[in-house]
Amino acid sequence: MENIHKNRMKIVLFGAGENAKRFLRYSPVAKWLEIVGVVDNNAAKWGDKFEQVYTVESPNVISSREWNRIVVTPYTFHQIKEQLVQEYGIHSDKILNFMDLIVPADSNLGSVRLDCDYNRCYEIGELVPDKILPQNRLEEFYFKHSHRIVSKWWHYFDIYHTFFQKYIGSDVKILEIGVCKGGSLQMWKDYFGKQAIIVGIDIEENCKAFEEENVHVCIGSQGDSDFLSQVEAEWGPFDIVLDDGSHMMDHQIITFETLFPRLNDGGVYICEDCHSSYSARYGGGYRQSGTFIEYSKNFVDYVNSQFVNLEEKKNIPAVAEIVKACHYYDSMVVVEKKQRGYSFSTESSC
Repeated sequence: MENIHKNRMKIVLFGAGENAKRFLRYSPVAKWLEIVGVVDNNAAKWGDKFEQVYTVESPNVISSREWNRIVVTPYTFHQIKEQLVQEYGIHSDKILNFMDLIVPADSNLGSVRLDCDYNRCYEIGELVPDKILPQNRLEEFYFKHSHRIVSKWWHYFDIYHTFFQKYIGSDVKILEIGVCKGGSLQMWKDYFGKQAIIVGIDIEENCKAFEEENVHVCIGSQGDSDFLSQVEAEWGPFDIVLDDGSHMMDHQIITFETLFPRLNDGGVYICEDCHSSYSARYGGGYRQSGTFIEYSKNFVDYVNSQFVNLEEKKNIPAVAEIVKACHYYDSMVVVEKKQRGYSFSTESSC
């Protein structure tokens, strides 16, 4: 692998859409790149100016340019990678997702530590797994152990550990919505221990293959409150509910309203990948009504509901009494459940 640190990496940027604009404007990686071309599969864009600097071209020009890597920005990374390999004969190692480049000093790593120069640009493969210094069991499992595929933002592990460590070694019950490739079910079993009961929900029937001792998979939609209730009745009550499912706004809200009230007292509810609340792909948008983020902003009123005036207090739902706290992180909302009771203060001279 070439050393990309001495000189700026020469890249062809594949994609001339919103993700590419965001990458060029905001990613700390962008200043480390020399862009020798911007290409797109959409012929209607060819010849257009992109970011007032680049001219969008056909992928056919790739062979005529001198470059180190092709950086793909659309969400359809795997399809585009296959196209580049099959149609243009490009070696797969030369094709990167825009998330495969990192400047550690400017990245949200959570508690993950790296044995490297933080003020340099790297391909992820240069750091993982050898340069990773895990700070908790979740990071150890994710980066260092062999397991089925797990896809996680790195800063999530620190948040998980903050709220979940109290359950390690206990008979905790966790419900994860969104099984995908089954790797996270393995991760939770490794983290919590043999006494834990781990239940997954997914719409794909083949996810049943990931079942093992103390790991169960239920097939159905999180948008179906009756189905969620059935799962809770069979396997709950849960101590942890983790919504990593469809990311659709109505699904996230239905899931919270169905399952949060049924959590054990002291339990933790996490809705993750909440950046979907800002994405039209999932029915979201900035400050758009009906998103989970906008919905969850009511929680700040819930935890202070004792102090709402009597006339307006009738508009506060009963669930307010069991929202102990709400924590906001990048792409994640964490809600703690506890019957708060009546808050009081005293005056003391001790």
